[in-house]
Amino acid sequence: MTAEPQNIRQHPIYWFNDGSIVVRSRSISNGEVCFKLHESLLRRQSRFVQMMLDSGTSAKEMLIPPELGVQVHDLTALLEHLYHDTPLSAEAPFSHVAAILRVSSPDQLDLPGVHMSARAYFVSMFPQGPQPFAHPSSHLEEALALVHSYQISSIRKGIYYSLVTTSEFEDGDGDLVLENSIPPNGSPGTSSTPRHILSPTDVERCRSLMTGIVKHFTPVLFTPPATPHMACTDVFADQWMPLVITPAISTSGVCKPLEMLEQIKQINWAAEGLCAACVREKTQEWTQEQEDVWEKMDSWLNLEGTKHSLV
Repeated sequence: MTAEPQNIRQHPIYWFNDGSIVVRSRSISNGEVCFKLHESLLRRQSRFVQMMLDSGTSAKEMLIPPELGVQVHDLTALLEHLYHDTPLSAEAPFSHVAAILRVSSPDQLDLPGVHMSARAYFVSMFPQGPQPFAHPSSHLEEALALVHSYQISSIRKGIYYSLVTTSEFEDGDGDLVLENSIPPNGSPGTSSTPRHILSPTDVERCRSLMTGIVKHFTPVLFTPPATPHMACTDVFADQWMPLVITPAISTSGVCKPLEMLEQIKQINWAAEGLCAACVREKTQEWTQEQEDVWEKMDSWLNLEGTKHSLV
């Protein structure tokens, strides 16, 4: 005999008196939560709901099978969108977009239109490089898991780059731990913040990427450039250490080539004595170096030959 759930509760918001169907969703942490919703809205949006109702499920009640992995938090986010309380938008927080991306996917409730929109907003949150490159502030490990789950390769390289250049890693039992990760609904620096562990494949990719970056960029960073003009070459010889190398050492710039090259480009080299022609030439070379690094990352990450999905 199957035991009934011990913790059953109505959702405090999505229980409408005029609703026509009760949707039950089980969660390990929250027990079973019941939503009283409008069947016509769900049927129109969700292929899963259509299939369940057309297969003979009671028109008044529907249990979401636990094996689908639908979380109450994610389902609530979806309902916030469908009922226009917190719709998907460019201003929506990562946790909201990620939740809807999961729950609307073909392997969960299968809402094709919603999933396509969530995917587009998710992609827009992450840089695709190479310059200028702005790092997302958090959620990198969760974002990488979503990239793998839904084969969103267009932002994969940028997420790996942010992981190895902005996160502090700790090796343990062959795993790589992100000490500064901020989980959904969590905050950094608290004892309750879980540590997120990358898969062995991602660990090796991050290590390979860091090794490739340092090996490639170290000679670029620590060698003052030459120019066609002796006077301009002398400027680099005199100023490269105080203006480039010293700041790079203090900020771990050898591990951050895209940012460091951008910083070098922003130095007022004309004020240091470089002629206009050499400023233009070197700026173009540093931009090209950013593009070269971005291209080489495919081989450092062992991503060459993989297909880039269209979003």
